[in-house]
Amino acid sequence: MSVGIIGLGIMGSAYSANLRKAGVAVAGFDPDAAARDRLTAIGGVAHDGLGPWLADCDLVIISVASPKVLATVTTSLSLILKPGQVVMETGTFAMADKLAAQTAVQASGAILLDTPVSGTGAQAAKGDLVIMASGPAKAIAHAKPFMAHLCHTVIEAGEFGSGSKLKYVANHAVALHNCAAAETLHYADALGLDRDIVYRLLSKGAANSRMLELRMPLMISGAYTPPTAHMAMFEKDLSIIGADIRAHNITTPMFDAVSALYDQGWSLVPQNYDTAAVFEVYRHIDGKA
Repeated sequence: MSVGIIGLGIMGSAYSANLRKAGVAVAGFDPDAAARDRLTAIGGVAHDGLGPWLADCDLVIISVASPKVLATVTTSLSLILKPGQVVMETGTFAMADKLAAQTAVQASGAILLDTPVSGTGAQAAKGDLVIMASGPAKAIAHAKPFMAHLCHTVIEAGEFGSGSKLKYVANHAVALHNCAAAETLHYADALGLDRDIVYRLLSKGAANSRMLELRMPLMISGAYTPPTAHMAMFEKDLSIIGADIRAHNITTPMFDAVSALYDQGWSLVPQNYDTAAVFEVYRHIDGKA
């Protein structure tokens, strides 16, 4: 069995490593030579472009960051794939971009699944993700044995696009919990408390959240690189969620407040920093940074 992966960044490289550990043959492409070299180093086959090799894969996974790249990739796949092949699109994109990708892939007779993931790059490396799979049930059943090596839970969300809707909800919560951890640590600093003791308390008590567990240690150490999810990527995600919230005309004061903090963060810290760096916004506002 073989899997083709398009995009070997933080998430795509984690997918390839976990599949290789499970004994699955992996072929992949990324425009970055270093990313291709990392795939070769773990026993995968790296290609310098999209091509007929993808038609030989039992499953294709797309892991790209921008809608422009997604459109380019899926247009190419429409000329390469065979009828009945299954493709997983794992990114966070606006619904219009997902539907355009579906239309492009279907032109070849292949099937595109909308399968965004919930979890950071660090979680992806451990297979500690949730995959929200939407699309034809038969295609999901075909992909699930491969998904089992990438995540601990597959949620079958229903018709194509439902997976993305769940991802919007998940990232809405992530944004809030990430800022909650930052604000709590900022308050603890003002009280002169030992940061490690604060983390121990919060991570073991009723105030815990997964984002606190994953991101507060980065806030404490200031170790924002390498990122588990970087600021530039999250800017895209929050823009998508914000637009969707406005389209549904609902009131989200907490999200509005959090979005304002990230707006400051994107101009304050490097775009390649982990999203835990939103903590620096609090320190900057109060003159601590």
